[in-house]
Amino acid sequence: MAIFGTSFQIGRSALAAYQSAISVAGQNIANVGNPDYARQTGRLSALAAGASVAGWAPGAGVNMSALQRHVDEALEGQLRLALGNRRGSSALYQTLSQVETLYNELTDQDLSTGFNELFASFSTLQTQPQDATSRNLTIAAADRIAGELHRLNKGILQQISDLNDSAEAAVSRINGISKEIAKLNEKIVAADAQGQAGGNPLRDRRDGLLRELSEYLDVTVREQEGGSINVFVGGDPLITFDRPRELTTQRELKNGVEIASVRFADDGAPVLPRAGQLEAILTARDTHLAGQLDQLDTLAKGLIYEVNRVHSSGRGLIGYGALTSNYAVDDPAAVLNSTNAGLPFPLQNGTFIVHVRNQATGTEVTRQIRVDLDGVGSDSTLNSLAAALSGVPGLTASVTSDNRLQISAAAGSEVSFSEDSSGALAALGLATFFDGVNAADIAVDARVQADPRLLAASGNGQIGDGGNAGRLALLGEMASSLLGNQSVQDFHGAMVNSVSVAAAGALTGTEAAEAVYSGLIAQREAISGVSLDEEAINLTKFERSYQGAARFLTVVENLTDEVLALVGS
Repeated sequence: MAIFGTSFQIGRSALAAYQSAISVAGQNIANVGNPDYARQTGRLSALAAGASVAGWAPGAGVNMSALQRHVDEALEGQLRLALGNRRGSSALYQTLSQVETLYNELTDQDLSTGFNELFASFSTLQTQPQDATSRNLTIAAADRIAGELHRLNKGILQQISDLNDSAEAAVSRINGISKEIAKLNEKIVAADAQGQAGGNPLRDRRDGLLRELSEYLDVTVREQEGGSINVFVGGDPLITFDRPRELTTQRELKNGVEIASVRFADDGAPVLPRAGQLEAILTARDTHLAGQLDQLDTLAKGLIYEVNRVHSSGRGLIGYGALTSNYAVDDPAAVLNSTNAGLPFPLQNGTFIVHVRNQATGTEVTRQIRVDLDGVGSDSTLNSLAAALSGVPGLTASVTSDNRLQISAAAGSEVSFSEDSSGALAALGLATFFDGVNAADIAVDARVQADPRLLAASGNGQIGDGGNAGRLALLGEMASSLLGNQSVQDFHGAMVNSVSVAAAGALTGTEAAEAVYSGLIAQREAISGVSLDEEAINLTKFERSYQGAARFLTVVENLTDEVLALVGS
């Protein structure tokens, strides 16, 4: 009767094996739409022979000896890298395209148009220096530039703030993913220890999380004995078996701008991703936007200084009864061009002319004031400059409590300036057209704004002279040392062009990364993806195999019954 025992074993094993194979095919079909799923196939193996039959040992049936998960780990690593590059380049392009939109160039509302209008208005003022409308239009053009610089400054600062929020959101998600992967490590090790490939669905989930993690930062994955993985960012561990390493953000000031720095929570070491969305956020914020903010401030500072340098050497339709410098020094006893003085603009050894005019008689006292900055002997300080100005008949000068220079003409007199070769008037903010030092605070000087007659269109103070307005009109094309020996308009053009070039490069990078990603996804689908046609074929094959095994058992059962009947008779 051994033959029947072996036959029953063969039949039962076949039923169990093909039922398992059908289940595997069903699992594949059920997960055809799951992007994290890796196709599985069962390995069918013949069972070793039990009892011999007529001297032969055909075997003891079949079983599913292994359940293979189709994954190419090298390809998965390439795919993670491609995902990071794709997400990072896309995030960078998005930020740079927003900066392009912010600049709003090639419209009649852009900064280029504003510069053209300002310098054209100076040119018009040269021919009509007495005309109140021309003066008001010039001030309006300057107001528009100041407003546009304010808008751009606020826009870039808002983008930096938005990227800070994005960095914090990314860190929060990275921490969540890391914790989940660490938990899956534990479960996979436990499932693998029990055998039967119970960890495969958990591995699918873990691989999906690794791909999501790689969209934020570049990761290196090292599988450990037992089925767990360790994950590294650069050379720093992020996940070690069941222990995730938390990231944190800290708000801090960098060059006066609040940024969210990304650090490891345990030791405060900076996180330095080389790919992914987080890397793009930090690069866009700390390199591109910070660079644009610096350039915008440099542009505003160059414009302020160059216009003020010329304006303070000219004369308006009226002079000042009294005025206080816009810029304070840190130490009134410090040499004016030293770092201890702390003035925002450069000045040099030279002179300027001060005019004190009696408004009733029209008589004028003119004196040359030396600004001694030759580095020999006692160079000029704010204190010594105030003393020199106080020596001019009809003029009183002093240093205020907040270290500004205050000048007052005698009653019935007014003061004006000309021929400043030292740049001291512009550096201190005396008789200037603009106030402020950067894109955030640039403004038309409040005194000129209040009385446009103070706009210094004249070079010599004579009625009808617009020589100084002519010099102001040329500034748009004149090189400035504060702008790297470029003109205001050339510097602005280069600044805008740099954004366009960077955005175009990011777009090209995005398209290239998308192409690489698509190619790798196609390769992964060929290895790990589920083909419904193939699974349908397998399902039919396993179904027929199952039916064959069932028929075989029926035959064996019938034979057994016949043998038993013969024995019983």
